[in-house]
Amino acid sequence: MKVINLFGHDFDYACNLLAQKVSELYNADLVIAVLTGGGYIGRVMMKNSCMKAIYTEVKLQRGSTKAKEVSHLKAVLQFLPECVLNILRVIEVELLELKAKFVKPNRYGTLSFPEDIASILQEGNRKILLVDDCIDTGYTLKLIKEFIEKHYPGNEIKIAVVTTAHRHPVIKADFQLYKRVLIRFPWAYDAK
Repeated sequence: MKVINLFGHDFDYACNLLAQKVSELYNADLVIAVLTGGGYIGRVMMKNSCMKAIYTEVKLQRGSTKAKEVSHLKAVLQFLPECVLNILRVIEVELLELKAKFVKPNRYGTLSFPEDIASILQEGNRKILLVDDCIDTGYTLKLIKEFIEKHYPGNEIKIAVVTTAHRHPVIKADFQLYKRVLIRFPWAYDAK
């Protein structure tokens, strides 16, 4: 599996390319970015593109993300060479993929939308774009999509991500730039 870095101009270019790809086929009324990574992607997509949608963000995290936040992992990773970091990334994805076969991943956070966004969703018949940086297992996006379908029926929901890492995620992207490519984004724990 290949690992690439998307920093600075390359990051902006990828976000704009994803926005262009979406805009050519889907005229979203509402863009919902999944924090944290999807928020960075979504903000650049909205700022530098022709997308004229309402924008909001929502947060759900994997348990492993919470564990990384409280550890000193970032400090340790800064001293490792990039080739080792790449191997660790591949191992992490392979382990997550294996674990997902046996254990349903946990997510933390409560899904809710501000009142103005909820009223837009309640109207129905809206084109919604969920934006995230990467689909690993796909559980986060699946939970968000199912929540919207259950509480705000009658909307059309599409998914845009920069990459899909896992072989068999539980949900697929409608728009993506890469498949089975791991990306080191500027906010990654192993970004230097």
